[in-house]
Amino acid sequence: MKKLAMVVAASSVLLSATSLTAVANDSIAEGLCTAISADDRQRLRTILSNHNMRVRNIYTSIRCNNYSMLQFAITAEAEQVGEMLTRQLPASVIDDDTVNGEHILSWAESTGYGSSAVVAAVRNRISD
Repeated sequence: MKKLAMVVAASSVLLSATSLTAVANDSIAEGLCTAISADDRQRLRTILSNHNMRVRNIYTSIRCNNYSMLQFAITAEAEQVGEMLTRQLPASVIDDDTVNGEHILSWAESTGYGSSAVVAAVRNRISD
């Protein structure tokens, strides 16, 4: 009976830790998206550094308003952050980035963001 109580207690601690991790991850993602929308490169770097993360490792799992981080930077007209993301991501990851199955450059052109400085940086990065 005592072992059962310890297992139940350990399970509840594990579930609580998992819930806290999910909340912490949501908080981190929200902070990253806020930094992108504010075009605050330093805040983005600080968040990444404080949590020992790299853009290339988290890029595919972070969504801001249902956009990837780079697409969100384009829509928010966050030039500094968008150019930083473009520099830090492998060209293949950028090239694979799609919005509803549409390539990021095609999406940008069709939605009126084709003249964005971030889109120009993406074009240069993909063509390298």
